[in-house]
Amino acid sequence: MSDNLRQRRGKKPTNGSSSTKDATNDKQQAPIEQLREAQAKLIVSRNRTADLHAAWLNQMFRMSLIVIFVTLHQIQKPIQSCIGDIKSLNEGGSSDNDIISGMDAIVIIFGYNYYEILAVVTAFLLAFILIPRSSSSLELNTAPYFLSSALVPIQLGFYFNTTQPASCVGDGVELVKRNFPAVVIYHTIVTLAAWFMKNGMDQCDEHVRLVTDSIADFERMDKKLQQKKQLLKAKK
Repeated sequence: MSDNLRQRRGKKPTNGSSSTKDATNDKQQAPIEQLREAQAKLIVSRNRTADLHAAWLNQMFRMSLIVIFVTLHQIQKPIQSCIGDIKSLNEGGSSDNDIISGMDAIVIIFGYNYYEILAVVTAFLLAFILIPRSSSSLELNTAPYFLSSALVPIQLGFYFNTTQPASCVGDGVELVKRNFPAVVIYHTIVTLAAWFMKNGMDQCDEHVRLVTDSIADFERMDKKLQQKKQLLKAKK
């Protein structure tokens, strides 16, 4: 009887090992199922990237309002100075020919501050581009962006190659340096941000497309194999 007990103790259970193998086989998924899971994860990642870009665009739109405020602040001082010069000239004028009328004053003010006016226009164009929309992508293939891009080199050319008289009227010889256009820096930031966002979304779309094409290929292969099996069964 002791020999029988030893033999029973020495036997290894076979049911447990077979059940473990069955469990591992069940866990191993078909390649097409793995691709579908990867596709679902990539789509979720793409949606999260789009949400991140939308939040980024909202922040950039708020920053564009600050840039508009900065450009308006930069133009405020020279306009006030020019208006003061015109008033002083009109008060000291001895004849009607020396007095600057309203339309002439507007022309002088705009001509004296054209550099700052271009900066304000550029800031408003960028704010218009960044207005929150349903699309999470930043489209630069638009007329406002092209116009703002055309104004950037003009402002840089005026900044580096021209000087401004201290007074907008009279024959003053004193020259002052213009303020650097802060909107040019922001225009560069917007352009780089749009480039990074476009590349990121293109990569996400490319990954989803590759997985989708692979799934379609596997489905076609499975369909062909099933058709071959049916033909073989029909011949038998």
